Amino acid sequence: MSEAMSEAAVSARPVDRSLVKRAWIVLIVGWVLMVIPFPGTGLIGLAVAGIGGLVMAIVNLVRGVVGQGILQIIAAVVVTPIWYWITLAFFGVTMLAGSGPN
Repeated sequence: MSEAMSEAAVSARPVDRSLVKRAWIVLIVGWVLMVIPFPGTGLIGLAVAGIGGLVMAIVNLVRGVVGQGILQIIAAVVVTPIWYWITLAFFGVTMLAGSGPN
């Protein structure tokens, strides 16, 4: 009888959504850091968005926010490296364009 009551108490626990917005903010701040044309900010942004966003997404999954947690994991694991390489290619092209014939 006590097992059934404890299972009901666990299932009736409200979902904690306190980190959902913060995790998206961490991901976006990391992506913005990658766009700043200063040495090292791309790697800092990669760490912030990739590692920080991933950790916060996992915490969201554990807290029961499954849909947002999965989207945040996809954003941290798939979108972040793609965005990093896009910004790196953009800065490479602009550097090459700036060093054209004089």
